[in-house]
Amino acid sequence: MKVNRTEKITFRCTALEKAALAEQAARCGISISEYCRTLALGGRPKERYTEEERELFREIARLKGTLQRLNNYFGGRQYREVFEENQALINELKKILSR
Repeated sequence: MKVNRTEKITFRCTALEKAALAEQAARCGISISEYCRTLALGGRPKERYTEEERELFREIARLKGTLQRLNNYFGGRQYREVFEENQALINELKKILSR
């Protein structure tokens, strides 16, 4: 169901502030109005990732998978240090990917 917004609120700002709001809204992929409304209602608009950032996340996910396979292979006692080091790296990569 579409919300019909009929009320209007205006506020004054400098040209520099307006440009900053426009830039931040564009980084989030939303209009200035939506950006300001989200902030005013206590929200935190999320920035969209650039294509380069998305590619980095894909690469991190591939690395995580490779490390997980290595851990499965080196799971024996004689490779305990490798296993534990890889597990720490996997946990760090999981944190990055959960953003």
